[in-house]
Amino acid sequence: MKKYLQILIVVGVFIVVAILLTRQTLLVNIDKENLPHARLGGATIKVEIADTQDEQTLGLSGRESLPNGRGMLFVFQELSEHMFWMKDMKFPIDIIWLAENFKIVDVKENATPESYPDVFLPTEKARYVLEVQAGFFARHRLKLGDKVRIDGL
Repeated sequence: MKKYLQILIVVGVFIVVAILLTRQTLLVNIDKENLPHARLGGATIKVEIADTQDEQTLGLSGRESLPNGRGMLFVFQELSEHMFWMKDMKFPIDIIWLAENFKIVDVKENATPESYPDVFLPTEKARYVLEVQAGFFARHRLKLGDKVRIDGL
């Protein structure tokens, strides 16, 4: 009887853990689909927000790719010449620097993983940086001075 009770407790613990993990996975998946939208050059993309030091340090590093219609928006506390590099990147991207009013102030098109350890700096101070698939800037005929609309910011 005692052994039966121990087995029942162990099975119960596994069930509770499985439920909690499933719930956490569902919450993460729902959150990833409920992303803010960036509108620029006639295109709308979903953007992940990187607004903490850890998120900004990691960025898109280590990922295999950036899906179509997706990007990452870096939100900095201060207006500055925020530098970027391609450490641990596995695919090329366009890096777009934005002023406080979301005006495009600079771009590095087709930054490749092979460029590491080079560092990319904007020619003007920026408050935000948008990373998108390589070729996005040219494909959507964007230019310096264009404005980006970000839902919720």
